Amino acid sequence: MDELSLSQPEVQIALLVILATAFLLLILKFVSGSKRGNTVLLVGPCNGGKTTLFYSLKDGSTGASTVASMQENEGWCQVRNDKDRVVGSVRVMDLPGHPRLRSKLEHYLKDASAVVLVIDSADITPNRMEAAEDLFEVLTHPTVARRRLPVLLACNKADLETQAHSVDFCRRTIEKQLDAMRKTRLALGGDAGRAISALGKPDKPLSLAALRSPITAASISAEKGDVSEVMRFLTKLM
Repeated sequence: MDELSLSQPEVQIALLVILATAFLLLILKFVSGSKRGNTVLLVGPCNGGKTTLFYSLKDGSTGASTVASMQENEGWCQVRNDKDRVVGSVRVMDLPGHPRLRSKLEHYLKDASAVVLVIDSADITPNRMEAAEDLFEVLTHPTVARRRLPVLLACNKADLETQAHSVDFCRRTIEKQLDAMRKTRLALGGDAGRAISALGKPDKPLSLAALRSPITAASISAEKGDVSEVMRFLTKLM
């Protein structure tokens, strides 16, 4: 049997294939490692508790004196695991919930690594449309749909006890409103129906659990400093 030589065409082709494969794997690794941004966005309707949650994550303050923000709040949060050990840090951006300021959401989603939708669990029914609109804009954004960014539905004000609705009730309320919104956008067509595929098959009832972006829901109380579920959500980003 003849010994293989680098001058043989078959050997040269094989080497080129190996080098090309290695190069492609390197590119894929680079792309996958940088596919997500470095910012966790806090979004949701006004008076849901976003700013209170922001300060609770940022420095552990209760934020009892905070009012609805009309501008972004930005800071860094140390992420701690269940053993209270620091496992990293994330940049947190609190976006105003006022309708006139929501246009900024699309800009910041481009650099997001995750999204926390903060809702008032004691007042979810009258605010369900605003909450669903925010979630719709998040889930149908091209960047979010492509990167499948994780989303946390943070049901705030659990400390109000009997006034606060359960996590399951809040999730089903948002889910139902989001489904109705999807049907309306599909009927309008054109730009109004953009990226609807991110919300699942239109001929089936919408289910948050079946969407491209992983969505979890949890009960929190930002004012009382009970944000362990948010911290657990952030830990998974590390």
